Amino acid sequence: METRDDTELAPSATLGRRERAKAEKRARILAAARALFEEGGFERTSMSEVARAADVAEGTVFQYAATKVELLMMVVDALWGAHERATTTPSLSAFVAPGAATAGGETADRIAELISPLVTAMRRWSELATWVAREILFGADMPHRRRVLDHVDRLEEQIAARLQDGQADASGAIGAARDGATGTAGEEPGAAAATGARLIVAGVLAELNRSRQGRIDGEDVDVVLRRLIDLVVAGAGAAR
Repeated sequence: METRDDTELAPSATLGRRERAKAEKRARILAAARALFEEGGFERTSMSEVARAADVAEGTVFQYAATKVELLMMVVDALWGAHERATTTPSLSAFVAPGAATAGGETADRIAELISPLVTAMRRWSELATWVAREILFGADMPHRRRVLDHVDRLEEQIAARLQDGQADASGAIGAARDGATGTAGEEPGAAAATGARLIVAGVLAELNRSRQGRIDGEDVDVVLRRLIDLVVAGAGAAR
């Protein structure tokens, strides 16, 4: 999620003069906010500093983001969107421990690949990640947060698809005797996968936050995340 996409920084030449000016201001605000958040952290960065760095009036910054937290969500949306546009196949997760695969290990590996960019970004900007996780889980309903939640939803959909693939593989191995089963208590086949995907994403946010607070060793968080994925994969398979 570290990808930098020039479309966020270079407004299209096809825009009218007014729209182009607005897009250029937005690009400068985005670049300034990202740089200041990375250098000084979220809490130590003020909206007035962002305005000065972007060479705009402070009121202009508030036109694009009503609060500092919304400005952070605006940056996250831009980075996550750039990553989605630039990436077709995620790279192999750096935190999959050798020999960690269990039953359903291939499915778990694929899910680990999907969340690897999120884990990497949150580790690189750990202080910012705490605020991002808090907003994703508990934030107020605001425009830029909604856009970030759209990215989260797409990630969960991708994870759920991998879980369903794993369920189909498991069901084929079990045999025809269980064909047509709809899961626990009449649950639709995709319901367990969707629930599992939400658990994985929420678990990643929670465990990385615990790591930053010193409640879990940074080296151990990889093992914990893999264990979480393995448990969800096993549970989703059992619900088939």
